[in-house]
Amino acid sequence: MILLYTDVAHTPGIGKYAGTYKIATELRLAGYDTQVIDNLRWMGLKRLKQTLDKFLTKETLFIGVSNTLLTNAREKGEWGITNEDFKSFIRYAKKINPNVKIVAGGAGITRLSDWSYVDYAILNKGDNAIVALADYLKNGGDLKYTQNPINTRLIDGDDYFYTQEEFSRSKIIFEHKDIVLSGEALPIEIARGCIFKCAYCYFDLIGKKVGDWTKTEETLYEELMYNYKIFGTTQYMVSDELVNESLEKLEMIVRVAERLPFKFEYTAYARIDLIHRYPEMIQLLKRSGAIGLAFGIETFNHQAGKAVGKGMDPNRVKELLYMCKKEWQDDIIISGNFIMGLPGESLASFMQTVDWLMEPDCPIDIFELNLLNMKATSGGKLGNKMGDDPEKYGYIVDRKNKTWSNKEMSKEEANALMWQLKKSPEMQQKRKFMSATYIGRILSLGYTVSDIFDMNRNMSWSNALTQVRLRSNIKKQEYFERLMKL
Repeated sequence: MILLYTDVAHTPGIGKYAGTYKIATELRLAGYDTQVIDNLRWMGLKRLKQTLDKFLTKETLFIGVSNTLLTNAREKGEWGITNEDFKSFIRYAKKINPNVKIVAGGAGITRLSDWSYVDYAILNKGDNAIVALADYLKNGGDLKYTQNPINTRLIDGDDYFYTQEEFSRSKIIFEHKDIVLSGEALPIEIARGCIFKCAYCYFDLIGKKVGDWTKTEETLYEELMYNYKIFGTTQYMVSDELVNESLEKLEMIVRVAERLPFKFEYTAYARIDLIHRYPEMIQLLKRSGAIGLAFGIETFNHQAGKAVGKGMDPNRVKELLYMCKKEWQDDIIISGNFIMGLPGESLASFMQTVDWLMEPDCPIDIFELNLLNMKATSGGKLGNKMGDDPEKYGYIVDRKNKTWSNKEMSKEEANALMWQLKKSPEMQQKRKFMSATYIGRILSLGYTVSDIFDMNRNMSWSNALTQVRLRSNIKKQEYFERLMKL
């Protein structure tokens, strides 16, 4: 038995994280009995210990913990719960099985500050690396790794490279013991990576060629049909960095959607400038099943946009958004993501964007404000172009204190304004649910897209969030009860 703990801690609603279940799929295909345990942060120490009592045995090879989507919960600790509770969880596990190993993974793993309880960590893609580790712990032999100063063994996923061909025919295969709740939207990968290479981005596989790292049409169809037949699933959260990277990809999704015996619906990330290049994408996105699209607009300051790889004229961006809203109406929820602190943009300029977002006829239904992350490449860790060469972009960076400044603003000033805006009554009325990619997690609670529009227009942020959290807790309790009955 292998145990994998995970959570999606910083979004409203419920929903499984694609990465952990993809890792579980690869382990199961390799012959390892694997149990995923979700809702780590919600469970708290008492329930977590109950899961160990039920599933952890003397034969368990390792306990894996993903912190990818726990990083926004750091007010509690490294893993979304307090550091002391997490260490108590590990100590309890070691009492049951003194030999069990603790394995950390996920995109946030490089930002861990306390490695004292981590035996192994997997960096970069873990699809093949996790199986190599399981084989090593079970059978011995060779394992490629380096060690950090406290002797955590660091496994680079690129040493067990996962090829495009492997990915193109891969699936996330959910099992009944994964506890797929009624009406739950599931995560799915159609492709990995992004054809762009924006200066602020530190994701893997950016700058790829169109069509690379994409599933075959038949693989996608088979995965959707399996989930429909086994769980009745019709709604999805597409985890791709960019769902509309090309006409060919969208046309493929449309072909699959129109073959299915159910109405396929999904949320995803998209780029508005590709709709400018290919206006037919407006119809293709709707036909493909999109019900929520998050556009990484980042800024309406033309100078800032050109500096980081978002060079389209802001007025044209707005025109396209109005075109999309006119065509989609309330069939697709439009959200926009914006970054505070981009080069050449002042606080006053950013406030002009906020003023437009607050206009009654603004085509963006919900939006999210984020703070610029200046992340440098170091020791095999992914960075971004701005973090690697901040002076080129006009920044002074204090790595020790994790701050930055340019002639327009400092990180502290940007952060203060961001939280002032987020807490304002006007903003809370407009920005409910924050991003269209979270909509799938709201739908999993039994809401419809129409319900979400109604909540967005007629309820305050606090009231909507309270309602969503109540339903979330009921669903998470149902998940836990079913988990403990396995």
